[in-house]
Formats: sequence, C-alpha cells, structure tokens
Amino acid sequence: MISFIGYISKNVVVGNNTTLNVQLGPGSNALTEVVVVGYGTQKRSDVTGAISSISGADLAQVPASPNVIDQLKGRIAGLDITSNSTTPGATGQIRLRGERSFASTQGNADSQNQPLFVIDGVPFIGGSFNDINQDDIASIDVLKDASATAIYGSRASGGVIIITTKRGKAGRTQVTYSANYGTSKITTEYPFMNGTQYAALKEQSIVGNPSQTTAYPFTSAELAGLANGTSTDWQKFLYRRGFITDNQLSISGGDEKTQFAISGGYHYEKGIQYTQNFDRGSLRANLDHTISKTFKVGLSSFQSLEHTNGVSGLLYNAASLSPLTSAYNADGSVNLLPMVGSVDATKVNPLTLQNNQYIQALNRRIYSNNLIYGEANIFDGFKYHLNASLAYGQNQGNNYSPVGTIQNTNTSNAATSESVSNSENYTWLLENIITYDKTFNQKHHITFTGLYSTEKDHSQNTGISGLGLPADYLQSYNLFYANSVSVSNSQFGYSERGLISYMARAFYGFNDKYLLTATVRRDGSSVLAAGHQYLTYPAFALGWNIAHEDFMKKLTFVNNLKLRAGYGTTADQNVAPYTILGNLSSNAYNFGTSGQNGYLVTNLPNPNLKFEHTNNIDLGLDFGVLNNRITGTVDVYSQRTYDVLQSEALPASNGAQVTTVNAGSSKGKGLEIALSSVNIKGTNGGFNWTTNFNIAFNRNAITALHDNLQQDISNGWFVGQPFNVIYDYKKIGIWQQNEAVLAASYGSRPGQIKIQDVNNDGKIDANDRQILGTYQPQFTSGLTNTFSFKGVDLSFVAFARMGQKVAVTGITADATGSAYPFFNQGRVNQINVNYWTPTNPTNDYPQPDASSSSVVNGSTLQYRDGSFIKMRSINLGYTIPTKYIKGAFSSLRIYATCNNPFIVYSPLVKSGLGIDPEGNGYGNQLAGASGFSANALGRAITVGLANPPARTYSIGVNARF
Repeated sequence: MISFIGYISKNVVVGNNTTLNVQLGPGSNALTEVVVVGYGTQKRSDVTGAISSISGADLAQVPASPNVIDQLKGRIAGLDITSNSTTPGATGQIRLRGERSFASTQGNADSQNQPLFVIDGVPFIGGSFNDINQDDIASIDVLKDASATAIYGSRASGGVIIITTKRGKAGRTQVTYSANYGTSKITTEYPFMNGTQYAALKEQSIVGNPSQTTAYPFTSAELAGLANGTSTDWQKFLYRRGFITDNQLSISGGDEKTQFAISGGYHYEKGIQYTQNFDRGSLRANLDHTISKTFKVGLSSFQSLEHTNGVSGLLYNAASLSPLTSAYNADGSVNLLPMVGSVDATKVNPLTLQNNQYIQALNRRIYSNNLIYGEANIFDGFKYHLNASLAYGQNQGNNYSPVGTIQNTNTSNAATSESVSNSENYTWLLENIITYDKTFNQKHHITFTGLYSTEKDHSQNTGISGLGLPADYLQSYNLFYANSVSVSNSQFGYSERGLISYMARAFYGFNDKYLLTATVRRDGSSVLAAGHQYLTYPAFALGWNIAHEDFMKKLTFVNNLKLRAGYGTTADQNVAPYTILGNLSSNAYNFGTSGQNGYLVTNLPNPNLKFEHTNNIDLGLDFGVLNNRITGTVDVYSQRTYDVLQSEALPASNGAQVTTVNAGSSKGKGLEIALSSVNIKGTNGGFNWTTNFNIAFNRNAITALHDNLQQDISNGWFVGQPFNVIYDYKKIGIWQQNEAVLAASYGSRPGQIKIQDVNNDGKIDANDRQILGTYQPQFTSGLTNTFSFKGVDLSFVAFARMGQKVAVTGITADATGSAYPFFNQGRVNQINVNYWTPTNPTNDYPQPDASSSSVVNGSTLQYRDGSFIKMRSINLGYTIPTKYIKGAFSSLRIYATCNNPFIVYSPLVKSGLGIDPEGNGYGNQLAGASGFSANALGRAITVGLANPPARTYSIGVNARF
C-alpha cells in the first residue's frame, strides 16, 4: 500500500522488483485529511473556519533557513512576513490579515498584532522562533478567522499558527539523517561613490555653498590618492564568505502500545560580516504510550541552546570613509586612522574588525519546553485529556567594545564599554479537556469539546554596565575591574501575569452536508482592572458541502464544493502587568543644601482598563475540480476592533506623562485566494508539474481615536487611514535655474528640493503636509512550482509584496544625526546619487552644499516604492533508485539549493538607490515636517544601511535507514 495525504492510495505488487515507480493521483480523500483546529482535529471536509495548512515537506523546499518563519514567507495566503534585520538568527515581523491594534510603540504593536503560536497543542509563550528546529515539524495549520481562533481566546486576535511536530508510528523503527552544507556571500555591495565620484562631490559641495567655501577640504592623503588613482572600497573589509550547515538525526517507531520519536539537530551560520554568527543545538522527544483501553499517557519535550554574536551598525563607520585614502600604509601595515588631517581624524579603519578577538555582542539562550499528558476514555466517544506544561527560557548577554576599533574609535582603555545582562522567563499551564465525539445513524456527527485552563507567566531581568578596563582579555567577564560601574532602571525588571480560561465548542454535521460549529470562551486576566478582568466571546460557523448534494452528481468534474460562513469575537489583553496600578520613576529634586532622590508618577493608573476586542466575519469557498487536479479556497472577511489598548500622552499639567486606556477603533477587510494545480501528471515516474499560488489583499484603517480626535499627529494616527502612514511634504522636483524668482518667493534657490504648495497660498508650511503613502502593501503573494521526472525534482519558490512605500534611510540627512549624517555635504562618502548641478539639471537629488549638515526638506527623498517580487529558493534534487542503495538505505535523496538567488522586480533596486527592497531595521528615518514622535517613526520597518542580504548555495542529503 502506497499512500500520501491528499492522494489516492494504491496497492502495488512488489514481486522481484528492486525499483518501484508509483504515481499517486489526487483524489477525493483529500477531504479526509486531518486538520488541527485547536484542542482537537477535524477532517478537512468538516472544517467550517478559515484554515490554511502546509506540510513539513513543503517547508523543506526552502532548506538552510535559520527558522520556520523564514520558510513561511509567501507560503500562506494572508500571512505577511516582513524582514526586519539581516543579521544571523533574525526572525522578521509577522502579521496575519493585517493589523488590528494601533499601538504607539513597535514592541507593543508586535505584542498586540502578532499571531499566537501553538506547538503540539500548547501555546508557545515566552519562546523565540529560533528555539524551534524546523526539521522537527510535521505540519503547520494557520487559523485565520474568529470562528476558528476564538477557541484560544484573548491571545488569538492576531490569528493562530499551530505547529505539529513529528511523532512515532507503530511499525519498523525509522532512522533518518538530514544534512546540508553551504556557503553564503553578500548579494551585492551598496552603490557608494568611487574615488573620482567622491572628489567630484566635494568640489560640487563648494559650488553649492553660497559662500563658495568648505570646512571639509581634501587632506594631503586624499590629494595624493586623487593623483595616483586611489579608490578604496571600504565596505569589502567588513564582509567575508559565510558558511551555513544543518544536521538532523531522528529515530522513530514503536509498537501498538508505545510510539516514540527522538531527534537531535544542529544549525550553524557564520555570518557574512565579521563578528556575526548564530548556532543552535536542539533535542526533541515525543512519546505516546497506551496503558490500557482506558488510559493513555505521553510527553513532548524539546530543548535548545543558542549562541548569537551580533555586532551591528558598522557600515556607516566604514563606508563613509574617503575612498581617496588607502587601507594600508606604504610598508603594508594597517592605516589605522585614514582620515588624519580632517575633522573626522579619529575614524578607524574597518580592518580592525577582522583581527580583534575581543569584540563581543553575545547572547546565550537556553530554552526548555515540556509537556506531559494523560488521557482517559471514560466511555464510548467520551474522553478526558489533561495537559501539564512547563516552559523555561534564560538569556545571558555579554557585550564588550574595545578601543581603537571601528566599533569604538577612542584610544584610551578608560573608554572601553562593557555590560552583562541576564533574563529568565517561565510559563506553567494546566489544561483540562473533555471531548465527546459520536456519529448516530451514520448521519448525525456530534463533537463537543470543553476546556478549563490556568496559566502563569513569569519574567525578570537584570543588567550592569561598566566603563574602562585595564586589559581587553577581561572583556565583559569581570566588571569588578571596570573604572566605573552603573545600573539603570531599564536594566531591571520583574513581572508576573495569570490567565484563567473556560471554553466550550460544539460541532454538528448532518450527512456530511450541513455543518455547524459554535464556540464560547471566557478569559480572566490578572493584568486588567477589577470588574473588567473577565470577558466572554462567542463564535459561530456554518458549512455546506454542496458537492455531496444529489443535484451535483451529474457534474462529475466537481469533486469538492463547500461554502463556509463564520462570525466571532476575539480579544486582546496584551498590556504590561501592573499597568492598572500606574508606574513610578526615580527623580532628583532640590531639598536643603543638597539634592535628594524622590519618585515621580510617570504612568497614571487606570481603574477601568479592560479587554480590547475584535468582531470578525468570514465567507469562504473551498473547491476541487477535474479529479482534484485544481483545488483552492477563496475567503473574504471583515473585522472591526473596539476599545483598542494604547498609551495616551497626558498634558504636562496632569503631573504624569502617559496613561494606558481603551480608546479608539479600527476596521479591516480583505480577500484571500489560494490555488493548487496538477498541471501535468505523468505515469510510471513520468514528468509531473504542480503549482501552488496564493494572493491576499488586506486593508486596515483607523475608524476612531481617543477623545474623538480626527488625527493624533504625534502618534502618526489619522482616522480613515492605515496605522502606519507617511505624512510629510511632497517633493515634486528640483528648482531649476529658470525658476529662480519663483524659488526665491518660497525661500529656496535653484538646486534645492521643490515642495508642492498644496493650498497654493505662496508659502510652504504645516498646511502643505499630506499623506504620501503607507507601509501596508496593496497585496502579498506567493508562487511555488514543483517539477519531477524519473527521480529528479526541481522546485521554485517565489514571493511578493506590492504597493507599499518604504523609508530608505541611507540617502538623506538632517541635523539630528538620523538617517545618513552629512549626506550631500562633501564631508563623507555616500550612495552615488544623481545630484543637481548647473550642468546637470536633474529633478532627482538637490545640489551638494558644504555649508549644511542637513538637506533642506531632505525627508522627502527617503520615501520610495518598496514593491518587489523575489525568487526565494531554487531546489534541485535526485532520489537514488532503490536498487543502487539496497542494504544500506531505504531511501536516499541528494539536492542542491540556492536561497535568495535573485530579485525579479524592484523599482528601488532598479533606481540604483538600494540593493534590496526588504526591510532590515526599525526607525532611523527623518521626521521631516510630519511632527511624528520617535515612537511613531520607530514603528515602521525601514531599509537602512545594514548588512547586505546573503545569497546561499548549499548541497544536502536526506537519508533514511
């Protein structure tokens, strides 16, 4: 018997054959595929909610990935994963069906909008996505609408992602080994100026200065370099060829009573920047044991140990150096201070990064997640299930910045900086679950699930910083020898929170045609105010398997057709513990002849703080035609969120700075389409081609703000607009020489940025600000094509985000030090832009000006089209015929993969102003005329001068014994 989920099983006579080529066709049994719906499973045909699934095998089409989040990019309709860093071990920002809460800070936005992860039935609280070894994953089910997610209550308003790991099966013990080894390199360098271009910039900055002078003349070294053709590429000294490897050994099997699965994995990534690397070792054990017909017990346990060295933020220090200077002295020694003779004489050669073994930005993480369960079949169809879970995580940070390096340009050991930090968190959870599942008269299928659970979450952290050490070898390991030691309030923390939950879910199916699911959940949260700590939320869903109706029998090409409709309420209680009590901060004040330390109320208590809640409606259609060679789902949804939890700034006269309130509301709507097709179906190992495609359109907008405001500019919120918008002047070109008189009337001159006068009043002021776009994409999409022929398989995975704006921070500057300091001034090297000169009357970039450290209205230069289509992975494999490996392996596949091979489409890259349109950090863009606070600016993922993305080439093997 040869079988696979979603395909028709086939009996094959083995006989004396050593090689079997078996082609399984997709069939109606795809509807019997088991889907994890939370606290239980259902047949796909019985599902009434919006649920998408992906198998571990499909995830493996993007091997050599640091974590499962990276593998999920573009694979699930409506699941939007945005890169926010290019350092090893980065996980990205995750949103499912957009955002609902317009939180004031980036951290709060993540906690209130990110989906809940559940691993083997237990909420994954306090863990990191890097804790999860993706090779252990059997399947992932994504619960999208409230009728599906309400079962998880007040942590599920952002959706639920359920990860099921591999478990043992009765039968012969299976031993598998998977490994891949690869190298990585930067995709390309940032397009900085070469020596000739930089010299021209310095000269034009003098021309652009009304006084025709500069404080940044050529140094003697630069003049010598200009004469002899020196053009140093300083970036290259930061980067190296990286290395990545994954190794996984798994053993599974068992008999009818006991099944087990044990695995161990090791992932290592040597980053493409010196001093950056990440590694993870993991162990997992799953055990299921049937004691008798009545009782069953089991456990799921996984442990991980991770190390990260993440020195970052060095590119500006290196790339801003003059390319007219040399990295080495005439005798071959390192030119430690290449900018001697300039105002930046203390800038240090980036070669100091390569050979300094003492630089630290270390984080060591230990994580342990353990679940034991017991199950009792009390009578036919009725069982009781107990989950007891304990998760523990601990982080230790060590940071040391020695002097005389690109990281710390000071020269005295008294200026070294060092710090040590430690944090821990644990969560215990008890879940009592009852289930009654029975079919009467072969037509009436009833399932009831009840839950009572209690949970406690604990976290605390400490830290200490030092300044000055007598010797580098001490690093951060003995701050007793530091010249000075300090602690701050932000380095210490302690919090606990609790949650009590009750849940009931009933499912009724009649004759596999008409389906009804009803759910009610009640949560009690310790972080909310007395009298508001409990909330009850219902959910309902209907399903109609139209394909099972008698009138559909004549339409033989239709294999599946189901309508779904659901309505439900979810909630959010993601505020910090003790918020209802208010916060105090230390504050100095004058008393007598010497100052005294006192305390100041910084966060005003709110005795009425309650749950934020979201109402959601979803309509869906599932279909399969032509013997299920074409299958798909279509979902449309609408959601409204009320009583949004947010921090509200208070007037100074109040005496406190902020208070946390329930204020404002939002709405969202969207369309999701997922299609799978078997384009070509061969026989007996012939050519096969399958395609999986998804696309999602999502729109979110604020519908009300606190105090009935129509806009809260400081927080960047506007009624009727998405949560994160761009609000500034609009650049419409560069003032040209024939416009000198008109430019002067606006206080400008030819060569400077021309701003749109929105109200045509002859001046540029706050009334000319406008919403220029949003960081929200118009749609996200993914496409996977898989080909196979005679044991050879080839897959292409692509994904896209289209229609969003991005802030590109490396191509402008202001006087605050944000973005790229001294841009277009001729003081530092920079991205090679098409700037205005009297002989190059472009409308792209203004004329360089040595007199100004900021570009006038320079914030308008940073807003760019962030749309892109990327090829995510190309994977070529070959499964060796059984006759060649008989006696050694039961199966053996070798493969080669390229991750991040190329960009199909990107206006930003095409413009030459960036090398990758995906984000690599938060904030650092210019506020411009927006009036946005630092928190509002910090919420946006930006494209800055971080590490270039890496392209990885790897080879691997999947062996089964």
